[in-house]
Amino acid sequence: MPRNNAESIANDLRKRICLLPPTDSPLLHEQALAEEFGVSRTPVRQALQRLAYERLVEVRSGVGTVVSALHPEDEERDKSLAFSLLKVACDLDGDRPLSIESNSYIIALERQVAAAETLDLSTNFTIRSTLVRIITAEMQNDILADALKAALWRLFRWRIAEAVRSGSGIDARLPFVLEKMAEATRVGTVRALLEAQLPPEYLG
Repeated sequence: MPRNNAESIANDLRKRICLLPPTDSPLLHEQALAEEFGVSRTPVRQALQRLAYERLVEVRSGVGTVVSALHPEDEERDKSLAFSLLKVACDLDGDRPLSIESNSYIIALERQVAAAETLDLSTNFTIRSTLVRIITAEMQNDILADALKAALWRLFRWRIAEAVRSGSGIDARLPFVLEKMAEATRVGTVRALLEAQLPPEYLG
């Protein structure tokens, strides 16, 4: 994907945001970003609008667009929303077979994580980004896919923040989740893939 594409710019900014300390809230200047990416302000504005929908940035009157800080009181709500949308996705698309492309990506990711002694935060982000693409690509309902993508980015920002706090560079659940996702390829259904993301209390 070209680096000057709005979605590519958004993903670059997602990475910066996710790797920031959770309480940081820097200002994002449209013109400075346009110059950095070598584009007009239009794709930058589109990228920031997408990130605002995902609640990774917010527009403050008289200030501009800033990175949304993570507030501890929002953590459980954000996680609950992501898990609830995953459950809805199970109900709507769960019985369909998992695509061959998703199978291949999942197996490759699981092997990468299983073989790694340590994974830095940048690699952690790349894996999380790939997981978002895999999961939402399996959704047939575009509205649900869009909402789930936004909720997963918020969830994954919390996961990466946990990794930052722990100093490990990888959240404790990621290897377990990828192992379950690899098992999902053997089951072969979208439901198995989605349920691999859910904590035990949301299953059953």
